[in-house]
Amino acid sequence: MRASSQHHGFTLVGMMIGVALGTIAMLAALTMWQVMRDAYASVADGIEIEERGQRALAIIAHAIRHAGWIPAHVALEPAHPAPQVPLEGRDDCGAPSIDDGLECGRRGVRGSDALLVRFSGSGRETDPSLADGTMTDCSGYALPAKTVGDGIAPPAHHAATNVFYIGNGSDGVPQLLCRYPRRSDNRAQAHAYTSGTLVRGVESMQLRFGIVDEGDGQGESERVPALLDAQDVARQRQLAWHHVRAVQVTLVVQGHRPTVSRAPRQRTFTTTVRLRNPSPCREALC
Repeated sequence: MRASSQHHGFTLVGMMIGVALGTIAMLAALTMWQVMRDAYASVADGIEIEERGQRALAIIAHAIRHAGWIPAHVALEPAHPAPQVPLEGRDDCGAPSIDDGLECGRRGVRGSDALLVRFSGSGRETDPSLADGTMTDCSGYALPAKTVGDGIAPPAHHAATNVFYIGNGSDGVPQLLCRYPRRSDNRAQAHAYTSGTLVRGVESMQLRFGIVDEGDGQGESERVPALLDAQDVARQRQLAWHHVRAVQVTLVVQGHRPTVSRAPRQRTFTTTVRLRNPSPCREALC
């Protein structure tokens, strides 16, 4: 009786087909992994852009709302001097200095504007140069009611001058910066400033200002008919910055991860903030 022949293993054709199918499956898995990875990176980048954009707007809006704030005991003094403007702006302003008002050292990064904000701090009753923790400036540090140091100190009711502007980091990434009073022994120094990064990835800041109508009422009845660039505000009339009642802030924030076109993602954030402590100064008074 003849034994039936049995074959073991794979033929060459079957093995090649198996290798081809395995390769296709592996490529499909790698493609799916890459798609999921890119989708996750896109979502994460979008969330990060949203967080940084909202944080940058919140920091600037916080400073604008505090602009012009004066402690009650200072505001009620009989010999209270004419107030300085709560805020000023400059178009296309980079490397700003505040030694004698807001001056621009060069053109702004991508045409970005600069914003100067003045407001008072709040100090302890026993020592006004030590902050009581109720007021902070753009650095996040508590701001006292009085500065210390050599030279002529700023007015007692404006212990802080904060300047917001856009600059490039050492790695070339644009960022929102702020210049604020330097601290020493927990005290703010007069006419001594330092700069710090607030939010990375902010590549542009554009500002527009709302001026109250001449002869209009005060408070909530004031009307802001239009929003103007900083140079247009300066052309309006004498002491025009004392008439600013609202500021529109527009930021362009970029992501850290490049897209298919190798350019980073971008989003625009904008808000309009009304001053809580507008200047009481009028041409007849100041």
